[in-house]
Amino acid sequence: MNNMPPVSSNVVLAWAAACVVTLISTAALGACHATLRGELVPDDHPNQGFRVVPQKFLFFSLHELREENGLTFEEVFQAFTVPNTKITFPIPFALNIDSPRDCPKQLTLKVNGSGYDGFHHEYPMGGWKEINLEKSEFESARVLAPTF
Repeated sequence: MNNMPPVSSNVVLAWAAACVVTLISTAALGACHATLRGELVPDDHPNQGFRVVPQKFLFFSLHELREENGLTFEEVFQAFTVPNTKITFPIPFALNIDSPRDCPKQLTLKVNGSGYDGFHHEYPMGGWKEINLEKSEFESARVLAPTF
């Protein structure tokens, strides 16, 4: 007959697990893993009616421009809610970007601030900045109070 020893179920499981890990790591090659560091600074425009005040919660979102069927639209790439314990400017931030999609080269960082968490319509602080993840080491984003 055959002189080959029988294969145990443990060996088969180990081989299957190795295949899965290889597939996962190969699929993760296109993933986006980066850290965006920076600070929020007040926009001190002289004609501004209200001064911006640091808020208890900061809501960051990274938006990318996408094109589909000849139309260009903005899509949220990733969003973060960060509690803020700093009551003065500048407010430092570090956003750990972790997405299964490729990193977009150009993003728009948007930030809003509020005194409470959850869905609401009023944000007493807001700002935005264009970001290039390939060149970004540290970003200063200006925030301002809403204008009425």
